[in-house]
Amino acid sequence: MQYLLVLCCITHIYVRTYSGTFGYWGYQQPSYYRYDQRMLGRPRHAYQQPALPYGYMDMSYHPYYRHLYRDREASVHSSVTAELLQLHNQHRARHCAPPLTISERLNKIAQSYAEHLAKTSTFEHSGNKLGKEPLGENLYMQWISRGKVNASAKAADKSWYDEIEMHDFKHPTFSKETGHFTQLVWKDTKKMGVGVAFSPNGQEVYIVANYYPAGNIVGPGFFEKNVLPAKC
Repeated sequence: MQYLLVLCCITHIYVRTYSGTFGYWGYQQPSYYRYDQRMLGRPRHAYQQPALPYGYMDMSYHPYYRHLYRDREASVHSSVTAELLQLHNQHRARHCAPPLTISERLNKIAQSYAEHLAKTSTFEHSGNKLGKEPLGENLYMQWISRGKVNASAKAADKSWYDEIEMHDFKHPTFSKETGHFTQLVWKDTKKMGVGVAFSPNGQEVYIVANYYPAGNIVGPGFFEKNVLPAKC
């Protein structure tokens, strides 16, 4: 009888240890599993996929891996900024506008707002300012229903520049349909800053470009002076 009691105790300890290690029998799940379960949350949009099982979870939430994802996002921001500047200046040269330079101060402003958009899943202009002066601003957002979206400087630049097809160079003025293009090639703009941020689930990416001095100034002669036709 004593032997049997010891055997039962040993068996109970074994089961609890197994469940505690793998979270299989439901006695005690490891701390990292409980942490990630808390971070799942509910979908914010109807188009989002439901949360996947633990084995397919986004580990960027995990405290042990978060620094790796921060390094990745910093690398993405650097490459997108460099490519976006190059593409902007190619277009500006075509429209007889001087090249832009990157401003670290504008980068911080744009990045802060990109992170706000990604966190809140909203898409609207910021009204950002440099001191008391308003900044020009172009926004781009892309999402996918499954997996992780990539940040593409070419896609953002193309979406903005392609508005040239709707711009009337004979009677130039501001329009919501062409405002991204006209800001991109605005001759008096000298500096730009870029922000890139991903939504928590990685399915949305937001790119913010801020410009100084701001373009799209409405008034006699401003568009004629600053938005020139290609190969001028």
